[in-house]
Amino acid sequence: MKADKTVLLALTDAHHGFFKGVARYAREHRWHLVTDMIYTAKIPIGWRGDGVISFIGYRDDLAEFLLSMGVPVVEISMVRNDISLPRVEGDNEMIGRLAAEHFLERRFRHYAWAPLMDDTVNGERYRGFANRLAREKFTCHILPPADLPGTAGGTVNWTRRRKLLMRDLQRLPKPLAVFGYNDCVAADIINACEESRLLVPESVAVLGVDNDAILCECLRVPLSSVCHDLEGMAYRAAALLDRLMRGGKAPTEVIRIRPKGLVTRRSTDIVAVDNLPVARALRYIADQFANPLLGVDDIVTASGLSRRQIEKAFRHDLNRTVSEEILLVRLQKVQDLLATTCLKVNEISSLTGFSRPNNLYRCFQHSVGLTPKEYRRKFTRA
Repeated sequence: MKADKTVLLALTDAHHGFFKGVARYAREHRWHLVTDMIYTAKIPIGWRGDGVISFIGYRDDLAEFLLSMGVPVVEISMVRNDISLPRVEGDNEMIGRLAAEHFLERRFRHYAWAPLMDDTVNGERYRGFANRLAREKFTCHILPPADLPGTAGGTVNWTRRRKLLMRDLQRLPKPLAVFGYNDCVAADIINACEESRLLVPESVAVLGVDNDAILCECLRVPLSSVCHDLEGMAYRAAALLDRLMRGGKAPTEVIRIRPKGLVTRRSTDIVAVDNLPVARALRYIADQFANPLLGVDDIVTASGLSRRQIEKAFRHDLNRTVSEEILLVRLQKVQDLLATTCLKVNEISSLTGFSRPNNLYRCFQHSVGLTPKEYRRKFTRA
């Protein structure tokens, strides 16, 4: 069957989520995708086709080529505001707000932003993060950027940047919450913390963006991450390109794609408290919540305090009992699994410390106001 359209993927420096989104649309609409640039990064001078999906970055040569082609082009980044092309971009300020709210829920008071570089997208994520914190009267320190704009290829003084980063991480007050531009930047923060002998998440909690499971789960401390809908962005960009190739008009504004949520892993799986015995107790709960036999006596032993002392400390620092904290952690894990997996409720029950699925149903509906099935359906629609 003959292809309906021939489309060039000019994605030379982009996430694999973009490839998946375009490929899905291409399968559904009988496109032929020209993917040479993904592997070679070389501009195909003389190529002829129906349209292009691009990620220009800082490549002036690629921008010049795309603008001279005379076919519809859709760009899936906002790095180059000086180039007039239809764009699909993530809602970066919302990504920043989600990150701030995640840390605020965990009672942090000290915050830092870890940028990749000084550009538009970094600025939007920082603005969403810092503005949400400012509403709660908190400020945000800015760590050294991991890269510099306009330096595709070339070299970077990695040693100097690492020294500056470790200096800041050691000097800033603890417990510290660090929001990284993406998972790669956040992984580098975790690595710098290890070199500085700073415990993650007890001293420094770290959050990334993109939820790249391969990267997030291979670290010594698995990384929490905002689910940036890169596949959804690329699918929407392909749909827009299809419309343009058929003679439709380009939108006058950037199309923004909302993040899908946030996946909590160990790097932020803690409540920030200054009381060391309470911090030890919270760490123990985070590690042992899946054990259905976990009880208050186990937490007392882990904290080093008497039962009366630890209950009093929990009331003072968290405004809830030890038993309520155990249930809260379990229910948060249930929500994560409902939102990010296709596991059945009885499977989730066994992974989150509920002795029977009926107990999970009852506790979940009482706390969340929805059944697990209703919660999953609502999250999927969103």
